[in-house]
Amino acid sequence: MSYLDYLNQNYPVRRTGEEKDAFRRYILEQMAEKGIAARIETTADGKNDNIIIGDPLSAKVVCTAHYDTPAASLFPNLMIPRNKPLFLAYQFLPVILILAAAIGGGWAVAAQFAQPGDSEFMRFFLIPYLFIYYILYFLLYRTFKNKNNYNDNTSGVAAVLSIIESMSEEQRGKAAFILFDNEEKGKKGSKAYYKDHKGAMKDRLLVNFDCVGNGEHIIFIAMKEAEKCGEYRLLQESFPARDGFSTYFYPIKGSESNSDYKNFPCGIGCMACRKTKSGLFYTPYIHTGRDTVAKNENITFLAEGMNRFFSSL
Repeated sequence: MSYLDYLNQNYPVRRTGEEKDAFRRYILEQMAEKGIAARIETTADGKNDNIIIGDPLSAKVVCTAHYDTPAASLFPNLMIPRNKPLFLAYQFLPVILILAAAIGGGWAVAAQFAQPGDSEFMRFFLIPYLFIYYILYFLLYRTFKNKNNYNDNTSGVAAVLSIIESMSEEQRGKAAFILFDNEEKGKKGSKAYYKDHKGAMKDRLLVNFDCVGNGEHIIFIAMKEAEKCGEYRLLQESFPARDGFSTYFYPIKGSESNSDYKNFPCGIGCMACRKTKSGLFYTPYIHTGRDTVAKNENITFLAEGMNRFFSSL
């Protein structure tokens, strides 16, 4: 059974402390069976438990993914990596709707006690406004556990594990791997890790896999400093288009993909997209119960490409 299928069957949700702990034990057991050093590193702030495989502080390249899973949302976190205005407009739409509902509800309540323009009106308005806003926010984004997380980010975790599986002992000596905690809470696990190890990580190439299972267009987005690394050219050469997949390498300027790689100066983000007839890249269903599509073919393609990459280092 593939890692992708096994994780979706046995560790589909990794949100609570208990769920995360069970998953971390599984990873440590898997690495121990392979004779690969792995450990849990709690960040200095005590709030994140990252899974460290190998030694990221001495490896030539670090591969990463986040292992936590999101809450369910009524609004899919639609990824549109190469149309920044459209992406930002979509991100603001739910916020505008929540604000409109909160303002309308607060206004209706306040109008029962005072007239608009009266000194007392804002006092009666503010409490129901804030109550409605935060209730809607948590109902839409934070309250309900999402049971389907095939693409976000079980696919990224499966990619990292499959890359490790495909590598020879010599190749593993060039690499290290991190599965970050709390990406869904604002990239906190990777942010804290970089803060703890800034000196060693500021010049080290890092390739992050997030939502890589749904789409035949594989997109790499590089931070400015990553483009200057010699390894970046080798990475590009290691992913020729083939087997029904197309690969694209873009700079961070003009791109939008919000994941852990953005916390590292030499970070590169990898994601899979579909493509409309007009040429728009997109990834649907993220953060919803419809996130049930992730293909083993994508994971194999990425593992083979990264295998070529580490062989060329």
